[in-house]
Amino acid sequence: MTSRSLFFLILMILFSCEKDDICLEGTSATPRMIVLFKDHENPQIKKGVTKLLIRGLGLIDSLTIFSGDSISIPLRNNYEFTQYEFTLSTTSPTLSDSLQINHRQFDTYINRACGYKSTFIFEKNFYYELTQSEGWIKNIEKISDTLYDEKSSHLSIYH
Repeated sequence: MTSRSLFFLILMILFSCEKDDICLEGTSATPRMIVLFKDHENPQIKKGVTKLLIRGLGLIDSLTIFSGDSISIPLRNNYEFTQYEFTLSTTSPTLSDSLQINHRQFDTYINRACGYKSTFIFEKNFYYELTQSEGWIKNIEKISDTLYDEKSSHLSIYH
């Protein structure tokens, strides 16, 4: 193959791509839920957690170890609820709380390369505690009814 043929082959490949064949960086995707951790005795103050194990129930390979005062976690877009187990591994014995977040989902088509973007609407009774015993979460507050971006917080967990 001559260099001229190779040049025309590369040129044909470059010009055969259409705008919808590439999902550009910065294209909005399905947002994750932003969770804040706050002090239950002084609700205005953020209170970080250390070595929090977060496991999505019903999700494969969904264990996260987290330290900090806020985290973004995904919601399931193939069900009307998402369940998570939050375990404080720094306490003895370890304390766990399991929550179910209830939501509706609306999909918006972006393009062929990016697919769909989901927007979530939290239900009136937006969460349900699955924990049967004493856990570490004292209260939960919904900050926003709609999850359409990651620019603001959606849920506060008081501990």
